[in-house]
Amino acid sequence: MIRILLPLDGSAHALDAVRHVIGWKQLGLELEVVLLNVQEPPHLYEIMLSADVDVIDGARRGAGEHALEPAIALLSQAGIETESVVVTGDAAHEIAEQALTLGCDQIVMTTLSHGALLGRLQEAVSHEVVRRAHLPVTLVPPPLREVEADDLAALGGPDGPADDEPR
Repeated sequence: MIRILLPLDGSAHALDAVRHVIGWKQLGLELEVVLLNVQEPPHLYEIMLSADVDVIDGARRGAGEHALEPAIALLSQAGIETESVVVTGDAAHEIAEQALTLGCDQIVMTTLSHGALLGRLQEAVSHEVVRRAHLPVTLVPPPLREVEADDLAALGGPDGPADDEPR
């Protein structure tokens, strides 16, 4: 049985990695999945508002567990055994570290997250995980989106500006 670490940030794109792993199960691969959510360490402002570290940790743990719920539902429907872990720290470091600590054989994660800026940050995290990890990492790219008429027009395609018109 292969033990797979699936780091998730709670975005819709992160579920692409979950679906990828479900596809492996449907092909007959025996596997179990560890879902991981990495929360950022508390900011100074949060610490000033609540001196109780347990309250801050509880809020982070709750947010992490909430981020994993859609993946748990999908994996459960597919009959895949799961375990959930929420940690705090640097995402790339924690993903690579937790993969070893939790006895995983492989990491499967998406390359992009929600939004342009956050997507670039997630891409940076995924590439840093590849650099740090001591086990195979599968990066699942976002699905190709359908080309819209406005996209074609901007490129000068059908119904777009003619070659002699300025773009």
